[in-house]
Amino acid sequence: MIDEKKIPCVAGSSGLVGSCLVKNLSKLYPKVISISRREIKFSKNNVSNVIVDFDNLENEDILKEIDHLYIALGTTRKKAGSAKNFKKVDYHYCINLARIAYNFGVKRISVVSSVGSNPNSNLLYPRTKGRLEKELSKLPFEHISIMKPGIILGNRKESRIFEQIAKYIFSIITPLLFGGLTKYKSIHASDISKAMIYQVSSGKNGFFQFEFEKIIKYSKK
Repeated sequence: MIDEKKIPCVAGSSGLVGSCLVKNLSKLYPKVISISRREIKFSKNNVSNVIVDFDNLENEDILKEIDHLYIALGTTRKKAGSAKNFKKVDYHYCINLARIAYNFGVKRISVVSSVGSNPNSNLLYPRTKGRLEKELSKLPFEHISIMKPGIILGNRKESRIFEQIAKYIFSIITPLLFGGLTKYKSIHASDISKAMIYQVSSGKNGFFQFEFEKIIKYSKK
């Protein structure tokens, strides 16, 4: 159930899922906060963009005002410039934000991760996502929901050539993905955002991880 007295906050509003979160939340709540490293302009009057220092989040007073947190932060190794910088955004910023938000009284959060995440993987991306999920599971939030999509569909502001190739390939093989492979199906960013909003506003207490089928299920609620 939507409680209009609550103030939701989105980290990662410039990305595919983050922008969909802001768009959909702004239809449901009188006030929505977006936190980012650089200014983002929104057309909706009830969306407030606050520039924060992700390296010193404990000093950001805006986190004291929020009730629900949505984390959709993410980059690529190429864009980050190094594996160290990639982990800084996709792991350290995310887990620090969650920890500090909890200390400020936030009870319910939802985070975008990835299908195939594995803290013991030899590959940087799934290992980073897996370690983030592992650390999040230790935090005593009332509700934590982790979304684990495959290829995310939608119109990005920046071009990612390898992602475009992957989308094309998956558009061909998606009809062949069933059974244990269903979780790898591509999914639209808007559906992910809707499932996140449903879970934070109405989901049961506890720690949950959702892949393709459940993301689609809850996006329709």
